[in-house]
Amino acid sequence: MSGEAAMKAIVKTDTAPMAYAVRDVPAPKPGAGQVLIRVKATGLCYTDMSILKGEYKGRKPVPIPVIMGHEASGIVAETGAGVSTVKAGQRIGFEVLSGCGKCINCRSGYKNMCTDWHHLGITGDGTFAEYVVQHESLVYPLPDNVDFADAALLEPLSLTVRSLEHVKPFVGESAVIIGPGTVGLLHLQALRAAGVTKLIVIGLDADKVRFGIAEKLGATQIVNASSENPVDAVMRGTDGRGVDILIETASSPKVWDYLLDLMAAHGRMSVFGLYPQAQTQPLALIRKGVTLYGDVAFLSRHFMRAIDWLASGKVSGKALVTKRFTLDQAGEAFEAFKNKETVKCLFEV
Repeated sequence: MSGEAAMKAIVKTDTAPMAYAVRDVPAPKPGAGQVLIRVKATGLCYTDMSILKGEYKGRKPVPIPVIMGHEASGIVAETGAGVSTVKAGQRIGFEVLSGCGKCINCRSGYKNMCTDWHHLGITGDGTFAEYVVQHESLVYPLPDNVDFADAALLEPLSLTVRSLEHVKPFVGESAVIIGPGTVGLLHLQALRAAGVTKLIVIGLDADKVRFGIAEKLGATQIVNASSENPVDAVMRGTDGRGVDILIETASSPKVWDYLLDLMAAHGRMSVFGLYPQAQTQPLALIRKGVTLYGDVAFLSRHFMRAIDWLASGKVSGKALVTKRFTLDQAGEAFEAFKNKETVKCLFEV
């Protein structure tokens, strides 16, 4: 690493809400089979903010202090012993979750369900820093036409790949996306590319900036649930039938009051909401024959497909990036995210 011993990072310093510091910390070194990555772009997401506010409710407690961040791209700075698939200077994207390789879920091919998982920025130091280390098996060279801003969104785009693998969209179908944030608007692009023709986006008054981006990306109907009944609006937009596909990314249990009322018979729902409890109507689920998909994180095949999606030009990550910051501007980025001034805040490192 050219003799560098320290790096700049955004550190969650204490369990108190919004306790953080931008400080110099020791730079990591790659061990055998590991890659030292010079971070070039890293995105701020809902999970980062929940950790920052002390509200994260994950499968493992977050160790404090910790360098936050888990959406990133960069350049190979150095490789550890035995690394053969990438070399110094290559532009790369990288997965952030690894499994133990020993539990029944890992052995069944579901490392995302590992009982002892590790996740950059959640169970250990993450990407809001100048450097990060990751295992070679989780690092992928980028195509020439995929830039760092696009590749920084490979993590949420991989979630979208996984979701579409579940709901299996067909040409001519209809879909509603609840929550016009990063994951919601990546779904919008992917569903449009898959041939879904009615694309309805539901949000609130605070989402006005995001509504504009949604329209540019192909939304056929915008529903502001702060001022109109979302069920009535969706039924008008689908001639009373309801939608074939529902993507829930609102992270609010209140949407469960009406989710099933939006669905067509035998529709498919993919749920991303990060809340422990919500009320629903099992009888409506049964009578409509709705299939409900829940999942967490993604697998390597989803990440590789996400790279292909970006390279195709059919889906864009950087289309969602409307504000860019340095690590020193962490406070400004956190405020912009909180106030929904952008879809994706990106740190350029």
